[in-house]
Amino acid sequence: MQGKEIVESLRSLHDLSKAINSSLHPTEVADMICHKTAGLMQSDKVLLLLLDKEKSILLVHNHLGFEDDELPVLKFHDIRSFEHCLVHKGTVISMTEVLAGQEQGKIRQAMPFLFDMFFAPLEVKGEVSGLLGVSGEPHEFSIIELEIFCSIGSQAAVALENANLYQRLRGTFLHTAEALAEAVSSRDPYTGGHTRRVQAYALHMAQALNLPDNEKDTLRLAAILHDIGKIGINDAILRKGEALTDEEKQEMRKHPEIGAHILSFVDEMREVIPGVGHHHEWFDGSGYPDGLKGKDIPLIARIISIADAFDALTTDRPYRKSAEPVEACIMLEKYAGSHFDPELLEIFTTHQLAVG
Repeated sequence: MQGKEIVESLRSLHDLSKAINSSLHPTEVADMICHKTAGLMQSDKVLLLLLDKEKSILLVHNHLGFEDDELPVLKFHDIRSFEHCLVHKGTVISMTEVLAGQEQGKIRQAMPFLFDMFFAPLEVKGEVSGLLGVSGEPHEFSIIELEIFCSIGSQAAVALENANLYQRLRGTFLHTAEALAEAVSSRDPYTGGHTRRVQAYALHMAQALNLPDNEKDTLRLAAILHDIGKIGINDAILRKGEALTDEEKQEMRKHPEIGAHILSFVDEMREVIPGVGHHHEWFDGSGYPDGLKGKDIPLIARIISIADAFDALTTDRPYRKSAEPVEACIMLEKYAGSHFDPELLEIFTTHQLAVG
């Protein structure tokens, strides 16, 4: 029987590892940790506590099976140090060991159930970052189950660290991309802040459309980089203080293709390229560079097209003054179905009129 229990436990732990490492979004990872822990430990209550070492406090980061009013205290002060699970010695961690002094008395009064739970440290390479707790008494579980529980704590710590590291790297990358895009835009004295505004408008649309997080991320990056191809356009055209000639317009129209070509050298940008390469396609097929029509135009390109045009209308140009948001929305609506996706345009203008 014990051999079968070991095999099943290892299989469950492997499944847990695959599940919680399948996402790099910290909130999703935390939710998955709680749900998978509840299933493996057959517990109806799970707590995920994170340690702020500088302030010596534990924070309730996530939970499962608790109503909000059951957790009146979300920060625990006066924390004793806690380390490894010592299951082979019959020891896991209790809240009595973690909370010291008056803090223990205060929490015991406010949330007595905490002292009926047991915890495993979130530990990576000897560094403890928090606690994972389940309801029940340790003696109700076998040694193998407690070992699995402590392994869950280690797996959870690694998954959270990876997700947080990814988010930091992603943030650095996005800031770098924004800086690069703004550097390109700065060559045109009339488009300062254009990248930032188009990104904001596009993300408002994404929110209204309830796009999944991965599609929002792709849209955000495409909006940031949509004009990156202008790096290949002559300064004399970009900085011209009057309307462009037909020949100059043709030259300017190359920037989506230039941008798509630049990004094609980066494999990770393949989902971003359609937004960059097609944000000047028109809904009736009269746009450029490929004359795509209707829903054949990628969604992110249709969104950026509207955001880009709205920002162009609401900022000063050498040949015209900026329009007020309401006026700009009216101007855009004249091109619903010809230049712009009418359904998306209605969502966009409704939002802009609501906030404006």
